[in-house]
Amino acid sequence: MDLERFGLYDHDVVFDETPDEANRLANEADILHLHNYLDYDSHQFAPIDFGELLKAGKRIVRHYHSTPDWIAEQMGISEEKLLACTLPSLVIAQYPERFFARSHVVPNMVPHSDPLYSPIPDQETEFDLFFSPTKSVGAFERRWDTKAAPEVTRLIHRVAERTGCTFKIMSGRPLDEVLRAKQRARIVIDDLVTGSYHLTGLEGLAQGKPVLSFLDERCQYLLRYFSGSEHCPFVNVRLEDAETVLLYLLENPDACETIGQAGYRWLLSFWNEEKLIRYFERAYEELTENPHSIRRQPALYVEEKDRCFHNLILPDLIFRARTRPACN
Repeated sequence: MDLERFGLYDHDVVFDETPDEANRLANEADILHLHNYLDYDSHQFAPIDFGELLKAGKRIVRHYHSTPDWIAEQMGISEEKLLACTLPSLVIAQYPERFFARSHVVPNMVPHSDPLYSPIPDQETEFDLFFSPTKSVGAFERRWDTKAAPEVTRLIHRVAERTGCTFKIMSGRPLDEVLRAKQRARIVIDDLVTGSYHLTGLEGLAQGKPVLSFLDERCQYLLRYFSGSEHCPFVNVRLEDAETVLLYLLENPDACETIGQAGYRWLLSFWNEEKLIRYFERAYEELTENPHSIRRQPALYVEEKDRCFHNLILPDLIFRARTRPACN
């Protein structure tokens, strides 16, 4: 259920178009799954009252997709108030999880059986490089809310000048349009700066593309934990080193194809819908039986002193040590 129609993604129920239907669904549901900016006292969907539904016995779980500072900023509250929310919560198994120490971690997934998320056999590529940043923020302007759009754009232009390769850079376009363009690309560029992959990277793997993304040690650990695979399917490379890697891949199209197909097989084997949906099924079952049972998995604790250093302090120190001149 979306509050309003904003044009980038598909919609099931749009509240401001069918408020009566939305209200009926909320009142009939056993579980309400709230995302990012919503908690039990949010009133954007009035007359739906999450607090009253909670008192009436509904199970409510909150699902975080961003960092606490960003969510709090969008809500107009302090980070302390955000983190004090008492609702059972989930958090995606990417960069945000290290900031929500009590939240149960779940993997992000893509619907790889959907034709738009699948490889197109024998299709000729239209673009050599594909990049789709959601923000224009520079590499070092915000710690996590960036894909280094200005720096990566300059990188792509440099590579194109050296090789004559073609490229597509898209931002602010509907998802289906972005996916169709990505299907026609040879190489996908995700996040080369922060240390985490994003949905665009998973989409690229599902479409059989080599995906360049920089994963720090924590993000790689989470990938192994949920996949059960020791192999990282991404071309794990930082912005500073990406030009050399792109030049190699463009000069070696057979290797490029092999890497893309290997990533696709990895996703089907270790990150498929049927496997990952079970994490949500189990969370819903536990929520129904006992909301207090939704908590951080012991293997993913981040607050102990040694883990805190490796999961939070060290990645930030490394990030600060990476200088702007090296990336321009």
